[in-house]
Amino acid sequence: MAENNRQKVYEIVKLIPKGKIMSFSQIGRLIGLHPRTVGNILTTMKGEDLEKIPWHRVVNSKGYISAIKLGLKGQIQEKLLRREGLKIIDYQIIDYEKHWHKII
Repeated sequence: MAENNRQKVYEIVKLIPKGKIMSFSQIGRLIGLHPRTVGNILTTMKGEDLEKIPWHRVVNSKGYISAIKLGLKGQIQEKLLRREGLKIIDYQIIDYEKHWHKII
């Protein structure tokens, strides 16, 4: 079951285009998981998954980089989002609403 949930989260995250973001809760609603479960799945990613899955495009519902509490991973997330053109101040994406990616 846990591996199935991981794959579901990965499939949704792969759909987020460059320069767009989704929240843990958006993803959770789409596949019937609690937002914390989505966050745990993305936080525990390892190896090739970190390179293949655009995990950095998932933030909290207020547009904050949640992984910042994890130190280096949060810094990497901020760097990757900036590279995609997002403006960030104090770990919050500026005008984050315009960057939301919506999947029906």
